Amino acid sequence: MLDIKKNITLFIILLIGFVLRLTAIFTDPFLHPWDERFHALVARNLMDHPLIPVLRANPVTDNYDKFIWCCNHVWLHKQPLFMWQMALSMKVFGVSEWSMRLPSAVMGTILIFLTYRIAILLTKNRTVALFSALMLAVSGFHLQLIAGMHGMDHNDVAHGYYVLASIWTYCEYHRNQKWYWVVLTGVFSGAAILNKWLTGLLVYLIWGVVILITGLQKSSVGKQVIHTFLSLFFCFPVFLPWQIYILDRFPDLANFVYDFNKRHITEALEGHTGDNSFYLDHLVDLIGKYLYYFIPVGLLLSFIKKEISGRLNAGIIAGMLFVFWFFSVFVKTKVDTYVFFIVPLGLIYISLGLNYIFEKLGKSRLVLAALVLATVYLSLNPSWFINYLSPQNNERNIRIYNTEIYKALNRLLPPNVKTVVNMNEFEDIDVMFYNEGITAYHFTMTEQDFEELKVKQIPVGIFIPHGKYIWPKYVEDYPYLYPIDQELKNLDNK
Repeated sequence: MLDIKKNITLFIILLIGFVLRLTAIFTDPFLHPWDERFHALVARNLMDHPLIPVLRANPVTDNYDKFIWCCNHVWLHKQPLFMWQMALSMKVFGVSEWSMRLPSAVMGTILIFLTYRIAILLTKNRTVALFSALMLAVSGFHLQLIAGMHGMDHNDVAHGYYVLASIWTYCEYHRNQKWYWVVLTGVFSGAAILNKWLTGLLVYLIWGVVILITGLQKSSVGKQVIHTFLSLFFCFPVFLPWQIYILDRFPDLANFVYDFNKRHITEALEGHTGDNSFYLDHLVDLIGKYLYYFIPVGLLLSFIKKEISGRLNAGIIAGMLFVFWFFSVFVKTKVDTYVFFIVPLGLIYISLGLNYIFEKLGKSRLVLAALVLATVYLSLNPSWFINYLSPQNNERNIRIYNTEIYKALNRLLPPNVKTVVNMNEFEDIDVMFYNEGITAYHFTMTEQDFEELKVKQIPVGIFIPHGKYIWPKYVEDYPYLYPIDQELKNLDNK
């Protein structure tokens, strides 16, 4: 157990991190467009059917492409663990934006401690560990993910959490060779795969490098090799059953998703382009202005300082560099969050550089205060949040305004109207999240769809024309139309 008096600074950092993350999940009373709204709706639907992930739960027409993830019925676009967590949270606390985001806030806080602990096990230096924890606690980029403001959001928060948890348990195993760390490493790695995909195996690359170095130094590696396979034995049962299940239940869609995932390597999908310097250019966002310059300094220091575990250090550095190199050079689809799961490890090496400055300048309180303040400011990037929360941020104001209308929709509509059309692009997803039992479509459906609905005498609620969202003649003539007398605001003319 941690000694509270001895670790009061760590507890303060964890408290700050938790408060910031709670603040983040309450910041916006609406769903963010990419990708939070899709994750949120699928998670809500998982509350009722945990083994059938669906987006539009009750499509009123079969006229949709089941392979288009933004607009289909069964939704296998992402691995399910993070959405199961979101569904469980909403089951306990009720359906809301904050309850959907709560698991990310909890995992994000634990991640701070895991970063601290890995830094302790690697460097044996408490100051380095505290700097690492502090940078993650106030990371503006991490807070944006937890708040759902940045694409990939809760998916990458969960993936990063489980990847780092597997690395932490391996570091504990490296220290004392206890069997239960072997088991936990496998379980956490399997959970990471069940959130994102095979990058969850990163810990085994680190482990393999350590085994290789151990063998080159003529030390016995038999026990470690056996433990590696034992760990994998506990890893596969975590993520493999879901793959078998979806291949059996939804074979064509599952195979399409696996192929789509592979295409990220060979194609720049969905407009996510970039050259080999893409992730270097985005270090300022991932880590903070200027701080990333300390990474090469910390890497050099890690080989010089005798107290740092050489084999473990080499394994972690190899894992970090491989991920950065692989996504920079080989993967054609470029998204900044793809490498965020190694950022906590990078913070440890930045902290080695910061600690070097602290030691060289005499370890004075003034120097420490200056380093802490600078680190907090550069990591948090408060100007971004100030601009985002400004009353002049019209996009945010419009989202709040429209969401208030969507939240009241079940009260605005007669009980028999369960189909709604003509809201802003992809805001149909928001409508379905806030209104159980309603099926929504942005823009309007085709004339053929309306003919099918006419035969079934299905009433359709429709938002009045706004901007480019107008009524075609066949919609105006639909006999079971229910106009919604609420004018939505358009983001395209904001």
